[in-house]
Amino acid sequence: MGCLAHPSPSKVSVLVVGAGPTGLGAATRLHQHGHTDWLLLDQAKEAGGLSCTAVTSQGFLFDMGGHVIFSHWDYFDQLLDAALGPDAWNTLQRVSYVWIKGRWVAYPFQNNIAALDKEDQVSCLSGLVEACVANATAPGRPANFDEWIMRVMGAGIADLFMRPYNFKVQPAAAETAGDWYIHALLLLQALVVCCNIMCTCCASLAVPRCS
Repeated sequence: MGCLAHPSPSKVSVLVVGAGPTGLGAATRLHQHGHTDWLLLDQAKEAGGLSCTAVTSQGFLFDMGGHVIFSHWDYFDQLLDAALGPDAWNTLQRVSYVWIKGRWVAYPFQNNIAALDKEDQVSCLSGLVEACVANATAPGRPANFDEWIMRVMGAGIADLFMRPYNFKVQPAAAETAGDWYIHALLLLQALVVCCNIMCTCCASLAVPRCS
């Protein structure tokens, strides 16, 4: 097993380029499966990639990339703890709101439409009901992100928030195929939404882990 070793072998079965989180994860998995003929290379002196923190001569800290992690898998959490230790993480309660039509709506927007005016509530609920019915009989999986939004959330939520917001964040995502969005977004539950509207409640959000 090689990792930033000198001298490096001229030929290996698996070459992992980059010692960021993805490269480190790939190297860890190779090691866990008993592979020994692999090498991890990075142009930097230390591992971390875009998840590293630069320190200036004055002592200021600058994160190279996002240091917030949302995890739904125990195996992934265990890997992070093994890499940095369980005490290296700060658990923060995220408080985020969407400013729309002159009012604050708690994030995730799709579970907190109780904060909208009645006209928009009706539009979002109608679209949600239609989406539930259509999705139950739809053939195959959604072809792209926009189709997934329509199947899961309906036209009301899609037109009011999901489409405008995601176009600002990542314009090409609507036509992107794949299952990544299923894990990246908090899924909307029709019963939860209806209960929140009836009880004027605010849905909670998963707590991120921050390094």
